[in-house]
Amino acid sequence: MMKKIAIVLTSTVSLLALLLVAPTAYGASPNPGKSCKPGEIGSQATFKDAKEGQQTLTCGRLGKKHLWVITKITVPANLDSKYIKVTGDTSGGAVLGKPKGQPPTSLFSADIVKGGGATAGAGATVTVHYTLMAWSTGKIVESSWTSGQTATFPLSGVIKGWQDGIPGMREGGRRLLIVPPALGYGATAQGPIAANETLVFVVDLVKVG
Repeated sequence: MMKKIAIVLTSTVSLLALLLVAPTAYGASPNPGKSCKPGEIGSQATFKDAKEGQQTLTCGRLGKKHLWVITKITVPANLDSKYIKVTGDTSGGAVLGKPKGQPPTSLFSADIVKGGGATAGAGATVTVHYTLMAWSTGKIVESSWTSGQTATFPLSGVIKGWQDGIPGMREGGRRLLIVPPALGYGATAQGPIAANETLVFVVDLVKVG
């Protein structure tokens, strides 16, 4: 009888141990800020947030702790702002709708995809893909996607709209910038861009530095 009880107790303890250990062993639905295991460092998982959309999490080390951290947030690649609709994913050039209403008189910025790489600071050198539309005509003036060549330059050497609008972007991100004339080319025409034109840019940040 004693042997039988011992077997039952052993089985019960084993089952409880399994129930307690199982969530950790399986990574238990990784969440931002939750613990991960040392052996999982560098591994990635996905997490869907009701507001931010699909997120990519990476197991990393913070001091003595191992935590799941957000390395990329992907907002559905379809932004319909009060000014313009932008669709498309970052594997190709953005598709823009026609501008709506009156253009903004100050810089308008909106992230379509939030990147997970290095962050561009003021004056940083960046490598980007971009699409440029003229507000007044609703026509694409230029796109690096068409040529297949990215552009690399220091932010200190470009229009004010980019100097103010690009910092804070992270590698892998896509941002809509609507640049009023005062922060663009002003009263000076630039080739196909008319004087006092509002510029609509969709910028994909490929690399910082």
